Amino acid sequence: MAAMLMVSAPTEDSLQPIDQEHFLIYGFTVEKVYGSDNEANAPDTRCIVYRDNEIYVAFKSSDKGEYIFNLPLGHEYTLEFGGEDFVNKRVVIDAKKCKPKKKKGHVVEMDMSLFRPVDGIDYKDLEQPIVRWYYDNYEKAMVPDLEVLDGMWRTVERLYKKSEKEAMK
Repeated sequence: MAAMLMVSAPTEDSLQPIDQEHFLIYGFTVEKVYGSDNEANAPDTRCIVYRDNEIYVAFKSSDKGEYIFNLPLGHEYTLEFGGEDFVNKRVVIDAKKCKPKKKKGHVVEMDMSLFRPVDGIDYKDLEQPIVRWYYDNYEKAMVPDLEVLDGMWRTVERLYKKSEKEAMK
């Protein structure tokens, strides 16, 4: 059974993991608005966190689209952002090999840009994660896999433009 988590706006002091055995994830959910170069806050956006392929926690972003939460090291997580109002995007964070830091834990800052689904558009290409994060022994930090990010960025942009064209008819 998934636990519900209340999300509050991050403060300067809260942008640290709760301890060395956790990592902190924070950011904003924003909506890319069709027909505009602007992005708007995406309040109350659903996020489901799966740990080792099982639902771990579910929550909504704040009324300003902010989210902040801690996850234990030693697991693989899939985060699904969106819900019914948006095209869902997935992110994988592999923290299995992540080692605790003695003075401070690991932090992943990640803003999520979302857009609304349009009838008649197939979004199954976004069932794949748009980015994978992993622990890099050289950097001694969580880093994104830039090859996955680059490839999926093109897919997201193609689907957004197709959706925008259809929505603006």
